[in-house]
Amino acid sequence: MAQIVTALYLLLMLGAGWRLFGIGWSRGARLATAAALVCPVPLLLLIPALTHPERPFAGLLRSVSVALLVCGLLCLIGGFSAAWLRARRQ
Repeated sequence: MAQIVTALYLLLMLGAGWRLFGIGWSRGARLATAAALVCPVPLLLLIPALTHPERPFAGLLRSVSVALLVCGLLCLIGGFSAAWLRARRQ
């Protein structure tokens, strides 16, 4: 179940990057929206790990949340670049 949720999150970030490129907003608004889309899920894991570092698996939660954050950003950037390449080709 965890792998399915992770895969869906990453696919959602890829699609969000694709759609955000096509919107006629300013660059700052798109970056703020991208941060608002990427950050909530990793923060759900990171905040408990940082507030209670003595609990078991806090290190694992921390590493999983950082990995989700990095992979989410990479998928979002991948969506941006795929949409940019497609728009440039046409």
